[in-house]
Amino acid sequence: MGGAGVFRPEVTEPLGCHVPVLAWGLGLERLGMFRFGLSDIRELYLAHLSWLTGVASCRS
Repeated sequence: MGGAGVFRPEVTEPLGCHVPVLAWGLGLERLGMFRFGLSDIRELYLAHLSWLTGVASCRS
């Protein structure tokens, strides 16, 4: 459920950091993926109105 990885040098070197930087954590997006049965995290950020109207907690 948690993500982890190493920052690419293109991200850290402009900031003056020339050593590998690790990152990890539990994102709310991954819990949302689990809750709604999604396999691609990008689905949480796309505007699929047909999907939203089909989810009971998104209807008013």
